[in-house]
Amino acid sequence: MIYNRHIDKTEEELQKLQDIFSQNELDRFLDGLEAGRINTEEKVIKLTNFICESDGLTRLELTRLKEIKAEGFIEKFATNYNKRYSTAHMLMNKAKSSISRGLKTLDSFCEKKRSHRHSKGKPHVKDSSKMGKGAYTPSYFGLEQYKESVKILYSELVNYNNHLEECITLCLEMTEAVKYIRSNPPEAHKIYENNRKETVLNHRSVIKRLIDMNDDMESELIEKVEKMKQMKKTAEEISAYFYHMLDCDEYNDWVISDEVLAARRQGITNQERALWGDDKRQIIRCRVAYMHIDELQPGGQKDRIGGEFMARLYLWSNTLPKRGLEYWHTHFCESYKKAGGVLTPVKVSAVKAALGKLAYETISSAERKEFNKRLDAMVDKYIVTLPAYVQLEKKQPDSVEIKKKVVNF
Repeated sequence: MIYNRHIDKTEEELQKLQDIFSQNELDRFLDGLEAGRINTEEKVIKLTNFICESDGLTRLELTRLKEIKAEGFIEKFATNYNKRYSTAHMLMNKAKSSISRGLKTLDSFCEKKRSHRHSKGKPHVKDSSKMGKGAYTPSYFGLEQYKESVKILYSELVNYNNHLEECITLCLEMTEAVKYIRSNPPEAHKIYENNRKETVLNHRSVIKRLIDMNDDMESELIEKVEKMKQMKKTAEEISAYFYHMLDCDEYNDWVISDEVLAARRQGITNQERALWGDDKRQIIRCRVAYMHIDELQPGGQKDRIGGEFMARLYLWSNTLPKRGLEYWHTHFCESYKKAGGVLTPVKVSAVKAALGKLAYETISSAERKEFNKRLDAMVDKYIVTLPAYVQLEKKQPDSVEIKKKVVNF
């Protein structure tokens, strides 16, 4: 009898196959040997070789799946293999060989009788196979009555089924995870933001050049994003729409273009965005503080800004947790120098030592509050009355315009 081995490329079919390949009962196997007329040494060895070959292909796919999952497939906003695991249809196209061989193995354990049925009425292999959903007769004997080749066949079949079932389980986990994130915009946007920060850091030199070059950053993707914004789509909804819809190059192009355009509009540097994200208010306050820090008389030994002062300034600056002390130290030194500072900031090692000391001082909390109070008072004095806090390296707008911009923060 010829059995129908067609399956729909749906999640429901995958789940059915997952259940079938999780079955490895010895009784099913022994009854299937008789039903499939696997009754000669030659047939046993031929089927064993086929299963071993199929298992090798499945283990290869399983290894790829585990690597992709370990690399953070779900945590990545875009990958170069989105389509492969985003839907059951695409996934089954990729795993076609493993699945078709699994169905052919099921066929081997079906009743082998002559049939005159029309092709449309052929029973399905997964419903008819003794190793599938088909009814089976319990055996009164175990494997001990069979030759060693049959025992090897059963062992290889169990291994193959286990690997197939594990492979399908991983596939279903990933498709379900993608589906969940696409239906939860806040979660999608969180992943977008995490990936965006990494992309900005990896391409900051490119972004800086593009900002300075003032080149046109328009593209079909950017235009589509802008249209979605005009349709009142939130950032979360836009993230959910594009999650696992772009390859790495497309995603990087989107982030870089968005960063360049945002920087041009707001005058925020790449360093500032890396240290404070989109917290424009804190960026402006830090610009003011670093420009006028000499007013707080931070001088220490040999006309240097002392380590403890720098440590307290670092804590006040409240940078993003992922940005380290060294990155902030470089930014502060550059900003202080551009502002005409007369002192020499201590090296980052001295600041690090001071931070360690402050962590163990019982009075550090009170002193920190007093330090922050003095610094806040100085910033508040200058933030509205003086220009140049929006774009440090560009021409200063008039004070009235600056005042309006500062109020918006």
